[in-house]
Amino acid sequence: MFKLILGGTICIVVSFIGLVIKRKYKVNADFMTAYVDFVGYAKTEISNNKTPVFTIIDSYIARENNIFTKVLGVINNNLKKDIVDSESYPKECALVDKKRIKALISDIESVGKYDSVTEINKLKSIEERSLKDAQKATEKYKKDGVMAFKLSVAIGIAIMIILC
Repeated sequence: MFKLILGGTICIVVSFIGLVIKRKYKVNADFMTAYVDFVGYAKTEISNNKTPVFTIIDSYIARENNIFTKVLGVINNNLKKDIVDSESYPKECALVDKKRIKALISDIESVGKYDSVTEINKLKSIEERSLKDAQKATEKYKKDGVMAFKLSVAIGIAIMIILC
């Protein structure tokens, strides 16, 4: 009886670990998709309306509500205070890769410092790069994230069978 309870507990724990891994891949894929959307939105606002970067960020945060906008809000507040980088992101942003956040910070930092034609060209290159990264993150989620969860469930069941 003890072995059955121990095996069931191990199966649940290993499956939960697989679920967390899958969630990490999903969060990063969603983050990059929102990143592409934000860059497209910023490019449109700058080319059509010559909107300042902080106004663009504020209006984007007001229209969307996801992990990307939470990170963007922290970065926006830090840049308004002239703080370049901070690790004070909300708890739900812990699964986002730090390199993606650093890329976002460097991209936003450079926006708004040039004329509109240069800004649009810069945003086009950022959009192309982030689109490729978003596709890679989505493929990685579909391949590795789903496989990690399925494999963790299979390992958990195998451990439970071995213990019983």
